[in-house]
Amino acid sequence: MNDVRFPTALQAMLSLALAKASGVERLSSANLSAGTGTHPTLMRRLLGDLADAGLLVSSKGRDGGVALARPESEITLADIHAAATGEKGLWRPREDIPHRCIVSKHMTNYFGKVDAEAAAAAHATLERRTLAMALAEIREMEAAG
Repeated sequence: MNDVRFPTALQAMLSLALAKASGVERLSSANLSAGTGTHPTLMRRLLGDLADAGLLVSSKGRDGGVALARPESEITLADIHAAATGEKGLWRPREDIPHRCIVSKHMTNYFGKVDAEAAAAAHATLERRTLAMALAEIREMEAAG
């Protein structure tokens, strides 16, 4: 099963950036849940993780909701990824392999090295992109039709 926490968190953050650009400072978790097609419990958990990472601020009450904690140009996609997924690798290695030959004996360690290298490459890509850049790119896609 694919992990949808990062793309869902990214969509929520982009929605908040777009709302802010339109003059709307806060969105509710219900609004973000509906907009992402995500179960409200998952959305509230993601918003809590993003707030704990210092990416969002929240307020309670009738006009409450969440807002970006800092400018879009200061939030990288790597920040969002780390908040949403933690410091896990990209893939989970199999650890239940019977050691019958040199491949099965070393597969978990080898796969861990490959995963670490791939995760570092993905992190470098996400670190180069900000939330502001992502929103600008999406606007370009919209303009192109």
